[in-house]
Amino acid sequence: MKIQVNSEIGKLRAVIMQPPGKGIERCTPLNIGSLAWDSVPSPHKAAEEHKKWVAAVESFGAKVYLFEDLLRKVLSISTVKKDLVSQIVQTEHQFITTQTMEVLEEYLLDLSASKLVDQLFFGMTKEELNKATGEVSLVDLVDNKNEWCLFPMSNVLYSRDPAAILGNGIVYGNMFNRDRIKEPYCIQAIFKNHPDFKKLSFKTWYGESPDDTTPVEGGNVHCYSRNVFIIGINERTHPVSIEKIAQRTMADGEITDVLALMFENPRLSSTDSIGLSVHVDMFLNMIDHDAFLFFPYIEKKITVLHITRGKQGHLRVKRESSLFGAIKKVLNLDGIRIIKVGGDESEAVAFAEQRAGSGGNTFNLEPGKVCIWDRNIATIKALEKGGIDVVAVEADELVKGGGGPRCSTMPLWRDDI
Repeated sequence: MKIQVNSEIGKLRAVIMQPPGKGIERCTPLNIGSLAWDSVPSPHKAAEEHKKWVAAVESFGAKVYLFEDLLRKVLSISTVKKDLVSQIVQTEHQFITTQTMEVLEEYLLDLSASKLVDQLFFGMTKEELNKATGEVSLVDLVDNKNEWCLFPMSNVLYSRDPAAILGNGIVYGNMFNRDRIKEPYCIQAIFKNHPDFKKLSFKTWYGESPDDTTPVEGGNVHCYSRNVFIIGINERTHPVSIEKIAQRTMADGEITDVLALMFENPRLSSTDSIGLSVHVDMFLNMIDHDAFLFFPYIEKKITVLHITRGKQGHLRVKRESSLFGAIKKVLNLDGIRIIKVGGDESEAVAFAEQRAGSGGNTFNLEPGKVCIWDRNIATIKALEKGGIDVVAVEADELVKGGGGPRCSTMPLWRDDI
């Protein structure tokens, strides 16, 4: 086992995945927006779909670690449990009083490791905590604007985002949404304390320094080669975060070129809530040495900024006129194959598969072999026509969270290409 990801496409050796978890049992038609799901999933069916998804990856020969199993293991260590519970409770400080935080922390510490993981995923309302302890503060009990003292971890399915392996180092996330801010603390506890990881050699590119406070999420981080990575700039990944990662990977790693893609996330817009571009991996994915799956209708909305080493530790930034022209240049490619979401079908079909099927989001098992949700018929046809080997994954429930196969995988180790 090693920590090494020098491309998006190298043969997969090890990966972290995670079933949807108990958090999705909280989803109702009234709260799915705050829990970041598009529609109410069936917990049982979603769990069954995820088992098949894991089996598909394992059948390829890759080692699959489940996030919940790793977390239970480290939470069985009393010192880790105490520190991690304290960090998790502290994430709620904006929403509940100090008294309720103290009561919540004491309650969580009394749980076994297994029950604690379930409770973290399921979350806890102030009424539930008060029923269990009788000591939630009056201020919190009469606050009708916030029902939670422990917000559910309702999107743990998307294991890509709380951390990303970049070369031989880790970018720990700093998450944008309330339902996800606990995940990076859990991932850090796993890498630092789990027996399968704590003795491994790796660097930390972001998230360990107290000054690393601006957002970054793994769905925006793409390793294209030993020397090149792509990263998205939007509310999920701040330019300050990108500058730090670029400087550190250039100073202490092998990175020479970074393409930062600036784009808006329509999901947050009051006029356009279709959510086509939460992260780069929702519209652009490297799928072979020279091939990319791309949702073309976003191209004019992307600003490409090419970052290289400058003088005296500074970064040099140049605006590029063409996304694929820039990719071709930094990867030294003679040509590029672009496969469009929706293929040759109408714009309506492309938008339908992009939005309802996460059609632009794929995950490579090896060069030219990708996993994609099976409802993306037109995109699958286009991929196969382009010479790509497709593994279609059933995901009628999993897709309701608005993510795809890349979103739900955190590669730990890929072969070099």
